[in-house]
Amino acid sequence: MEKNGPTAAIVFLPREGDGPCLMLEPILFDPAALWLRETLCRAGVERFLVACHRDDRERAQACFPQGTVFVTTGEDNAGEELDRFLSAPGRVVVVTEPVFLRSGAAERLRQGRTGEGPASGVYELTETCRQSVLAGEDFLTALGREATPYGAELRAEVSREALRDDLPAAAKAQSVRRLQRRGVRFVDPQSVYIGPQVKVGAGATILPGTILRGETWVGARCEIGPNAVLEDVTVGEDSVVNASQCRRCTIGSGTTVGPFAYIRPDTKVGDRVRVGDFVELKNADIGEETKISHLAYLGDCDVGEGCDIGCGTVTVNYDGVKKFRTKIGAGAFIGCNTNLVAPVTVGQGAYVAAGSTITRDVPSQSLAIARSQQTVKNQWVKKRQARQEKK
Repeated sequence: MEKNGPTAAIVFLPREGDGPCLMLEPILFDPAALWLRETLCRAGVERFLVACHRDDRERAQACFPQGTVFVTTGEDNAGEELDRFLSAPGRVVVVTEPVFLRSGAAERLRQGRTGEGPASGVYELTETCRQSVLAGEDFLTALGREATPYGAELRAEVSREALRDDLPAAAKAQSVRRLQRRGVRFVDPQSVYIGPQVKVGAGATILPGTILRGETWVGARCEIGPNAVLEDVTVGEDSVVNASQCRRCTIGSGTTVGPFAYIRPDTKVGDRVRVGDFVELKNADIGEETKISHLAYLGDCDVGEGCDIGCGTVTVNYDGVKKFRTKIGAGAFIGCNTNLVAPVTVGQGAYVAAGSTITRDVPSQSLAIARSQQTVKNQWVKKRQARQEKK
């Protein structure tokens, strides 16, 4: 019968002599400590105590969840914090060395299947060891005598050479296998790069050249790629992101992005929206079923549902000193090559004629035309040629 998974972990982040802490060096995009944390969390760990150098505290805090207890080895409060941490019930995993936990480690930790042979730097804290520490014995001494080590096959050593040569490939393969087990399809697993925090729903397809990093969530049945970059992005179900870059933004369900779109931070794209080629969105809120088909810049704006944004539309949001917002009501139609000089509002259902530069609000259900009147000079070319021939 499978044991209950570990609920707590004690992690040491030692320095390399007088050099930096290797666990805070990156594997692909994220510190090795973050890869370790994600594996431990998948095993069931909810509480962390981290021992690190005083100068590493800030960087280490970014790698562990809120509520993690941080101690500096040798400081007066370290023993008190450790006793308090160990007083809570539950299985405890201890990591004492710079390690990268291999694929399948989370399942091994959940089951408590420790290994035979030499210690690997990863231990299961026994109740005897816990009581010895609470009785005042040095933690590492008790750990070495009474804790149960996991087998060395559970982990890969984190070294300067491994960070450069072996671990990036191991981390990439681990992420792919983790998502494949959840029903994600990879057309070419060797050509994608995925961080440890990324989550992808079942039935999604990841195409070649895709990079998913940070706290990115991709919904079920999405198609991401080819050549897409998503960082700290949430994508709803059944959406497509094709050859585009998206950062710190939200994309709704049934929405298509790209190719060659750029969705910048603090943007919210609604459901069933079309964001086409060479469209840039920045700090924008785009309503459902709006179409921004190509060649547009919408920055610092609120766009209602069901709008049609023509090719070449620009929200002129910056006067050289301050940024201003543009508001476009639901159902509005913005003609091609339109400049919307913020702050300005286009009302619901309003039309803006192609080639206009809008500097004043447009009422709902109205047509705005802001361009010079066309002048045609008949036979101008023929008359010009005649004048040139006389010279």
